[in-house]
Amino acid sequence: MRKFLVAGIATLLVAGAASAQFFDPPALEDRNGSTGLPFFMLEVPNAAAMVSDGNAGDWGWFDAEFTLTMDEWRDEGDRPAPSRGDLNITTFLGWKGGDVNRWYVFMEAFDDVLDHDGTSVVRWDGDMLQVGHDPQDHGRQRGPASGYTMEWMMAPGDVTEPNNVTFRYGGVEGEPDTWGEYGTQPWINHTVKVDPPEAFAAELWTDGGTTTYEFDIKVLAFQEDGGPGASEEWQMDAVAGPDGAGFPIAFWYEDGEGPDSSFGTNEDGTPGGRNDWTIRGPEASGRQYYALTTLLRIGEYTAGAGTAVEASTWGNIKNSFR
Repeated sequence: MRKFLVAGIATLLVAGAASAQFFDPPALEDRNGSTGLPFFMLEVPNAAAMVSDGNAGDWGWFDAEFTLTMDEWRDEGDRPAPSRGDLNITTFLGWKGGDVNRWYVFMEAFDDVLDHDGTSVVRWDGDMLQVGHDPQDHGRQRGPASGYTMEWMMAPGDVTEPNNVTFRYGGVEGEPDTWGEYGTQPWINHTVKVDPPEAFAAELWTDGGTTTYEFDIKVLAFQEDGGPGASEEWQMDAVAGPDGAGFPIAFWYEDGEGPDSSFGTNEDGTPGGRNDWTIRGPEASGRQYYALTTLLRIGEYTAGAGTAVEASTWGNIKNSFR
């Protein structure tokens, strides 16, 4: 049974260079998206008021200056980027510590073509979202999964998974079946919806629309073999603040354009129309690490004007990429 960071560091010291792949993340400029700039997650003032129902009304407290914008994503294969008229994603990131210890996300994605073909969210085809967190900053390890990085798959459409969300790991050789519970309540609350609603189950919708992903997840330090109920909560307060260790997260947004689209290049040299978007930087992608977020506490940010992180300076930096 694998344990926590202290055990991981001890293993590194014994194994030396052979284990240097893990607990050795890249520098921020090579780790975060297309810009290498910091990503911020804001402390939720009232966790009881947050409902993951796909509506932004309970995010009125969020300082929009800290919105994660499309300019900060990159194609994981460095394919050409579509215009904002093709795909535009905006994301709010929140957190709460204490006895809550949850990660909150509200994401809206406008897409000119909605591709919802398939009967499972685990499809890496059409339009779908994959999210993950790695609280101990171990680095991604699969086949089987290590228990440090935890990932969920989400997608619209008529699929077999309840509420269009599932935990990625569990049920394959070396991965306990109990891990699948992490894709259900109370561990994750979630909503996936599409506007217009009639596009939700359409295999191909060419009139454009907005897909909303909203979820909140109980953060665990490590996925023990006994499942979420046997696993220890990660203490978000312990890694918060401008000088805190932060919280590693990942998003992958699969953007499909229909059955004739591809990740390659058309005969005329134009892009094939499909992209695999991520908030990981090039080195993080290559070495399988997640992007890093700084957790700002209440009082370290203020709606419209940051305190510990000056909103005016941060706003100017972000605006230079818009």
